[in-house]
Amino acid sequence: MNDFWHWLIGGVADPVQYLVLGTLATMLFAVAKAGFGGGLGLLSVPLMIYACAGDARQALGIMLPLLIAGDYVAFIAWWRKWNLRTVLMLLPGAVVGTVLAWLVMWSFARMGGGGPEQKARADAAVMASVGLITIAFVVLHVVRSLRTKPLPFRPVGWQSTLVGTVSGYTSMTAHAAGPVITMYLLPQQLPRTEFVATTVLYFWIGNQIKIGPYLALGMVNRNVIGPAVVLVPAAIVGTFLGLYLHDRVNQKQFSNVVYVLLTLAGADLLRHAVMTLWFS
Repeated sequence: MNDFWHWLIGGVADPVQYLVLGTLATMLFAVAKAGFGGGLGLLSVPLMIYACAGDARQALGIMLPLLIAGDYVAFIAWWRKWNLRTVLMLLPGAVVGTVLAWLVMWSFARMGGGGPEQKARADAAVMASVGLITIAFVVLHVVRSLRTKPLPFRPVGWQSTLVGTVSGYTSMTAHAAGPVITMYLLPQQLPRTEFVATTVLYFWIGNQIKIGPYLALGMVNRNVIGPAVVLVPAAIVGTFLGLYLHDRVNQKQFSNVVYVLLTLAGADLLRHAVMTLWFS
């Protein structure tokens, strides 16, 4: 039994910290994935990094199978309620963005090949990316909230490709494409059910695309599968919780709290990355 438990979470630095913060992070992105919470899912990335004691690559690797587990639950729950054309327009750019991000992350991985100090700098580089993306989306949220309600937006090919590329890049580097897709879909004024189902289908496909690059980078391996398995129940419960909360909680007020927490988490990740990269 002890050997089995060691296989499950022996690869994390602090098992208790991992179980507490990892469960919370998993619940947050699962709730968001099911159609509730706005930027809530983005908050799960810094939390998972904290759960893994600052090992950003391990955190991202653990999250991918958990995201996919949640994808399948949400995919079934929102079956065929999506706008397929919208998803198909985004996919070519998503593939391009994923490949670009893979090249960047490969360069980060090479930084970590020379020993503990280099690995710490590689983790800090990934952490800085997550922090910057987090702060950027908070700023975009504030700008969008100050604007008057726009006219319905009907994107053309190049706009969808550009958004797909950005979302593919941020999804690959930080599992953080949710706000990009939200800002792309909201002006199209889709019915709420169709809006949520469309995001579910897009991320169901997008996360499958990331499997190959993550395997190639060594970010999905036996050291992350065990810790991920432990949190699968939290992903499933969180998805059903999100479905339950979908029409029962004031999402605007809740999202405002989430964006404050995002600002704090993003700033702390940037602080840690700067201290490691320039002052260690």
